[in-house]
Amino acid sequence: GTFQSPHKIPQVRTRDGAVISRIAAVAGDLLAAAGYKFSESVFTIYVQAFQEITVLKLAELWMLISVMKLVLLEQIAERASFLLADPSASDGIQYPVHSLQEIKEANWKLTIEPLMLFDRVLREDPAKAYARMDYESRELYRREIVNFAEHSDCDEMQVASQVLALARQAQQEPHDDPRVTLRASHVGSYLLAEGRDLLEQKIGFNPSFGQHLRTWLRNHPDDFYLPGITVLTLLIVSGVVLVLPEASTPLTLVFLSLLAVLLPGSQSAVQIMNYVATWLLPAQILPKLNFSEGLPTDCVTLVAIPTMLSNENQVRTLADALEVRFLGNQDPNLHFALLTDLPDSPSEPLERDNPLVDLAGDLIRRLNEKYAAKKMGSFFLLHRHRIYNPRERLWMGWERKRGKLMDLNNLMRGQVDSFPVKVGNLSILSEVRFVITLDSDTELPRGSARRMVGALAHPLNQAIIDRERGIVVAGYGILQPRVGVSVQSTARSRLATIYSGQTGLDIYTHAISDVYQDLYGEGIFVGKGIYEVGTLHGVLHGRFPRNALLSHDLIEGAYARAGLVSDIEVIEDYPSHYSAHNRRKHRWMRGDWQITGWLMPMVP
Repeated sequence: GTFQSPHKIPQVRTRDGAVISRIAAVAGDLLAAAGYKFSESVFTIYVQAFQEITVLKLAELWMLISVMKLVLLEQIAERASFLLADPSASDGIQYPVHSLQEIKEANWKLTIEPLMLFDRVLREDPAKAYARMDYESRELYRREIVNFAEHSDCDEMQVASQVLALARQAQQEPHDDPRVTLRASHVGSYLLAEGRDLLEQKIGFNPSFGQHLRTWLRNHPDDFYLPGITVLTLLIVSGVVLVLPEASTPLTLVFLSLLAVLLPGSQSAVQIMNYVATWLLPAQILPKLNFSEGLPTDCVTLVAIPTMLSNENQVRTLADALEVRFLGNQDPNLHFALLTDLPDSPSEPLERDNPLVDLAGDLIRRLNEKYAAKKMGSFFLLHRHRIYNPRERLWMGWERKRGKLMDLNNLMRGQVDSFPVKVGNLSILSEVRFVITLDSDTELPRGSARRMVGALAHPLNQAIIDRERGIVVAGYGILQPRVGVSVQSTARSRLATIYSGQTGLDIYTHAISDVYQDLYGEGIFVGKGIYEVGTLHGVLHGRFPRNALLSHDLIEGAYARAGLVSDIEVIEDYPSHYSAHNRRKHRWMRGDWQITGWLMPMVP
């Protein structure tokens, strides 16, 4: 007979009346039938045959590995005792020892995944996305299936079948926006997104208190986060007031209270709330399509580096860095470009025949010639002339970095051409769907470009635009990777060593907690990431007054909806001097104050 244990691992009663876990019985019978000679092929055949009668849970499939090790150790101990009693006995102790080693060296991800029967159901995804996802994303979906099964009257196969039925039903009800249809017909919509409520109703989901709390937090983030900061700030200020001497005058108390609010009190409250939020809501990856074998033709991507040309050495460094990014991310549908201006000028400059622009163009041409035979992507130089800015009273590149990217989008969409100097195969630009924008000192680790594209191309992450309001309401127009600090930059000064924290490239990069992504489902764009050209152009073109934004990243991320993909990392330098650090902080703060007007009901 079979019944559920308190931990929901099925138990069975053996012929001699003992009660053991079903998986222990399966492991023992499997190894005994094979003469304790383990092989992945025998394991697969046995489990497939067993599941034709009884479907194993996902937890049981993974537990099989540990339980088989335990069975083999018991066999080794038993046979070793016979050897001690009679050294001439030939009982094959080498078989379980060798099998134990085989189990340790097996690639269990590849072996176990085909044995997950409900995984086969999900692979019938009407959106045809599940089977194209990377392993970590599929595992994320499978964990959700298990969670639903554990807190409902349905088993894992029944939950997966309900998910597939809902996705197929959505496919039969097409929407005006094909992206809405694609999203609703993807199985992940019912495991991770807005279709989750419908699935819960279908299967009679009964969440635990912790799950119910996390759902409430994600549905009411402002009701939790903002009042929490306020209450904690008041508590901190009250504590400061209570410890003040009794002789303090009312004016002194008011002054110190305001000081405590404006400086350490509110900051401490924010830090505490951030910690509580990330503790209650564990980090979760964004699902991704697996493009490790190459980008498809409908995902042509351009890596764009907006920068200024200041001197010959700097220009050569820019070209070398572009080549390094190419070598770590070679793909026929991945291209690399420098978007350049010359430094600001107080008087009208002569733009023709500039030696720095000529040098940059020559270097890009050489790169194209050097790697033409590989057919693994190409290089571009797109250079703008300076125009007069009456507000700054300077001749400068329009809107600096933001302007370069807006001009690039216009060029790729066949609209205004603001680049009088262009080098490269320009016919490619009209095919570009995604742009990865990086600063000139940002490194693009090996394979990270394909992973970023795979994330933004996923049906749940593709941007859906509200045409009336002109903003992204589901999915993301921009994805911001995690930004690490290079080891080289931290060695340049004591300041960089102290402030930079953990440095270098984490080859085991995984999702990390971020209060905005975990609580609100959105991240903060800091100017280094991937965006979809059509989405950004549609949402931001003509949106803001000219010369109104110094810090454009934050507000652009709000309109285009930015997501944090924290398990992908790019690397950049940290300021080596206190003055450079302060200038960067001043620029950020000035830019943030500048866009506070957009918090009001009426905006410029």
